[in-house]
Amino acid sequence: MERSRQAALTADLVLFVIDTVQGWTTEDQAIYDQLRDRPTIVIINKIDVAAPDQIKNLPPFPQVVPTAAHLNQGLDLLEQAIAAIAMGGQITSANLDFAINQRQEAVLIAAQTALNQVQQTIADDLPLDFWTIDLRIAIQALGEITGEEVTESVLDRIFSR
Repeated sequence: MERSRQAALTADLVLFVIDTVQGWTTEDQAIYDQLRDRPTIVIINKIDVAAPDQIKNLPPFPQVVPTAAHLNQGLDLLEQAIAAIAMGGQITSANLDFAINQRQEAVLIAAQTALNQVQQTIADDLPLDFWTIDLRIAIQALGEITGEEVTESVLDRIFSR
């Protein structure tokens, strides 16, 4: 939790997810109070199973996107909200203005293709082992751009959870 808070305090954009079934907790309030001055999109998830009063009793937020993630509901609205903030200049990071060369473009396309394949693998309800193949390709491609390598131990931790 502490690592997440520290990352959020330095993030260009915070996606703050609220589980409507659990409702707004004192922990949620404490975290939100720390992030108030950061560009934040509040994602109200599980709207498909929440009682209407659970959604109404949430505090007013500047930017809210209701979703039912497991049904892929509202994800297009979330993408639009992220794009609006990125294009609207609310994100203050200087490194958003960048140019990519042809090699980087090819690597990004390879990463996108691999991630699309992961989505198809998940949709086809294939075992986790199949997911890792395309995830590794995407991670390696992104690592070429960022200069970071992801080790086996990181992937093991991801799939152990």
